Amino acid sequence: MDLRNVFANCNDMLIEISDNYIYYAEEKKEEGHNSLFILEYNRVTRRERIVTNYILSNPSFVQHFFCFPDHIIIVMESGESEAWILRIDKHTGEEKTMAKLNFLGSFLDCTALDEDHLILYTVENEKHQNMFRAYKKLTGFSKISYLYDLDEEKYYYVRDPRICNADSMGLIPFTRDGEVQLLVLLPHGDEAEKEKCYKNRRWLGDNVNDNVWLCPLFDFIIAVKNGEERAPLELILSAGTCGLVRYAGMDPENLYFRAKYFPTGDQRLCAYNKMTGKKTVAAELNLKGDEKPASFYIDVNGARVYRITEDEDNYEVDGVLNSEIHAKYSKELGEFLACVDDRFILARYILSDEKDSFEFNSIYDVQTGEQKSYECRCAFQGSTVVLY
Repeated sequence: MDLRNVFANCNDMLIEISDNYIYYAEEKKEEGHNSLFILEYNRVTRRERIVTNYILSNPSFVQHFFCFPDHIIIVMESGESEAWILRIDKHTGEEKTMAKLNFLGSFLDCTALDEDHLILYTVENEKHQNMFRAYKKLTGFSKISYLYDLDEEKYYYVRDPRICNADSMGLIPFTRDGEVQLLVLLPHGDEAEKEKCYKNRRWLGDNVNDNVWLCPLFDFIIAVKNGEERAPLELILSAGTCGLVRYAGMDPENLYFRAKYFPTGDQRLCAYNKMTGKKTVAAELNLKGDEKPASFYIDVNGARVYRITEDEDNYEVDGVLNSEIHAKYSKELGEFLACVDDRFILARYILSDEKDSFEFNSIYDVQTGEQKSYECRCAFQGSTVVLY
């Protein structure tokens, strides 16, 4: 989908790509006011429709969008101690929720668990400095976590340390057998930090853990509303000081995690079956002694793994998991970004200096050898590539 002529300016933001529609937000000035438009592009009729629009009273507002089958949730904040919460019917544009939320500390980040519930995090600010210090002394937490119920228009403090120590990127809802589950990721820092812990394990011990927890979302919400100190989370994966475990995506059957054992450098992609909880090795992420130097690229959105081998002029792409592609493309097109339908390679090249930055995205057809490059942004979902 080439929407470069549909998107009016560089402030346009993609919200959702689905089979029949693309939803996006556009911020622009009209009659002296900053306005936010939520728009729908019909992929069948190729027509644009305004879902709704708002005048932004605060030009410093940052918007966070969360899409569901029938609603779009918008959180608008400026990094202060308040946020506006909006819930809009995607089909009619009707405003189902509009609430102003005031809280302790400054807004940090947020995520939507479902169409009715948000998790928000705040951190210490000057106004609430003394309260935060007392809170940290009492709980040991540097952040406050809130569960907000959009139907009740009420928020609840989250007391579970695993949620308070997580962040919005580490809370991932998914559906299993018709029931929404909540995946909670608690890695210890980034990969470099975890390996540093391994090198210093003599002093740190063997209990510097990456943990992965799982819980039915309904049970989690009930536990928070009841003020329970620990929700009924089940530990499904863990790696101590000698290794790491990192989330690597999902498909309809499995959750995938990259696991590494530092003493030997052994690295694998592990699958956790959503229904049975069975753990298996989905792919080896190691190079054999006679193989050329290469790296492994994990597409989190599609739970696919590729081996990328580099020579002087080309990149060679080989499918390792959920892909059978074997192809080469010119390094002039940029670094590997994704592969669609095991046929179209997406590559990105960024040209920048001290003043400007230019993004070029290329599509290379493995079957025909045809390649096209565009100066624009690019997003993809399933078999759909959007240029904008």
